[in-house]
Amino acid sequence: MQRGSGRRTRLETRLNALSTPVFALDASRTILFFNRGCEQLLEWSAEEILGQTCDYAIDTDTDECESVCNLICPPAEVFQGTRLEVPRFLLARSGKTIPCLIRYSPLTDEQRRTKLVLGFIERIRDPQALPSASASQQLHAELAALRLSLRNRFRFSTLVARSPGMQRVLRQLELAVQTTQPVHFQGETGTGKEHLARAIHFESEQRRKIFIPLNCEKLPPRELKQTVKKIFERDYDESMPLEPGVLFLAEIQNLPRDIQEMILENLQAKAKNVHVRLMTASSIPLQELLDQETILSEFFFFITTMEIQVPALRERREDLELLSQHFLENENRYQQKQVSGFAPGLLSLFQDYYWPANLDELIRVIQAAFEATTEPVITRESLPLRFKTGVDARSLGPSVSAPLRPLDESLSLVEKEQILLALELSRNNRTDAARMLGLTRAKLYRRMEALNISIDEL
Repeated sequence: MQRGSGRRTRLETRLNALSTPVFALDASRTILFFNRGCEQLLEWSAEEILGQTCDYAIDTDTDECESVCNLICPPAEVFQGTRLEVPRFLLARSGKTIPCLIRYSPLTDEQRRTKLVLGFIERIRDPQALPSASASQQLHAELAALRLSLRNRFRFSTLVARSPGMQRVLRQLELAVQTTQPVHFQGETGTGKEHLARAIHFESEQRRKIFIPLNCEKLPPRELKQTVKKIFERDYDESMPLEPGVLFLAEIQNLPRDIQEMILENLQAKAKNVHVRLMTASSIPLQELLDQETILSEFFFFITTMEIQVPALRERREDLELLSQHFLENENRYQQKQVSGFAPGLLSLFQDYYWPANLDELIRVIQAAFEATTEPVITRESLPLRFKTGVDARSLGPSVSAPLRPLDESLSLVEKEQILLALELSRNNRTDAARMLGLTRAKLYRRMEALNISIDEL
């Protein structure tokens, strides 16, 4: 035992003397070695890094050692015994971005199980041009590059925004950070409106206050009114360590007019020394709500001081692959199982899909595939059946001609099918279903009644 310990000590001494950055992890992804070369390159001491467990996920917080640990984490294939050279954008403690090539060497036992992984870091100029990078590794590097770029340019490192539409949104978010005026987000269900509101809050001077999200559709009007009233009257739990900073109201097409009046009374005149910022969101254009007299005109003009149009996922195809990698790496966090990326050709299926439920649907597909896969990458076999069925339907040949029916009967069948589909996609939210179908909510109710459609049919 003493002889083995002595050899290990001498090996560590030699590796520490190298100017080349070298680190080592065990099979559970715990960092066991971090030499002086790593300390000098990444500006973190070995004492702070050793013993940390890393996940295959992108982090860009220079104040947390988790960021550097995750950025040097090997892909899942390495733990299966594969040697890899992987391009990475590392992040030094000072905030400096460092393009590197990391060479991973797995050390296996007699049963070919990986017991230790050595990592050798080499600084390079253009990691994206390396021919040795696989598609999934390239995507990981591109995601890191984008998030570091957004952190340096916009401060919003949790967002993925390469498409023109989302770049426009980022510029509006930057303006919103610099003020305390109301912000309204307009976009389809599932486009991430609440996440954008949180991004503004946590980049603003109010970040130490509480972000309070309330869904006007899910909360009963009485409970919603009581909650909003307590916030404005500061009648909340006194044990709460922080005071409210942002009141975020989702689906404001369901916000009763008396609550609108109460909000205006408290925020317009800054009554009772209220310092709560209002952010709102809707899946229906506000002008329609104003025309239908669903919202008060004064409330409309108050909440649209700044209005941000959030694009649907089908309108930001340039972001789709990076979003998929982003959500996959979020699944890797704090999990024993790690998945590196996607099998070749798989992401082309994502590009062909319509994504009616937007980001929410993409997240659910990624989560289901992550749970189902037994490979180091997501494969077609691991995708949920509902998604595969939707994709396969597009690749089928011409259908057999339908039997001739009376026209009224055919039209009723088609109409019923479309209404049921809209209700299913909107999770029985008849307001969203009406919007998808281009109907008013009242007209949808009338057609459902005429066609004998009930929610029980879903």
